[in-house]
Amino acid sequence: MIRVVVFIDNSNVFKLLDTLKGVNPRVWCKQYNPLILAEKLAGNRQLDKVLFYCTPPPQGLLRREPDKYSAQTSYYDKVSKLPKVEVRFGTLTSNDGSLYEKNLDTKLTADVILMASNNQYDHAIIVSNDGDFVSAVEGAKQQGKKVEIGHFKMKVSMDLKKSADITRRLRPSYFTHIDDGFISPSDK
Repeated sequence: MIRVVVFIDNSNVFKLLDTLKGVNPRVWCKQYNPLILAEKLAGNRQLDKVLFYCTPPPQGLLRREPDKYSAQTSYYDKVSKLPKVEVRFGTLTSNDGSLYEKNLDTKLTADVILMASNNQYDHAIIVSNDGDFVSAVEGAKQQGKKVEIGHFKMKVSMDLKKSADITRRLRPSYFTHIDDGFISPSDK
């Protein structure tokens, strides 16, 4: 059986879902169930793990918009309780009053390569449009692993697509609201 690990760059996914939801709010959701997304991408292969990379909400949001802060932390709590899903947090730093995510792409890239070298998967699926992951793809392939990219149609890095063994465009049906499908279909 082919073992699959799915690496989700949620910061990238969230921004793109936000744009798509603005265009068609009835079709897209932002607080999706990453386990269902991963199961759809893995298909009939053995899904071993889902790594979900994100940053915690900024503390300033708690003061300015406590409902948004609560919604984001509640979402991450739900994600962390899903079977097979591990939440990996980056950090937020401030520079000239603007917030920047740090150590997300590096963590994801390091995990893809380290897990490949430790033979923890046969196929990696990276969910992102971000060209920064070309090094992760190349590193895993040097270890003899297959790498797939799950991407959105818009703003996808051509270098990322070229580096992967398989590319798959993400569809609205892959994004089930987490409250609609909190338990994985395979666990029912």
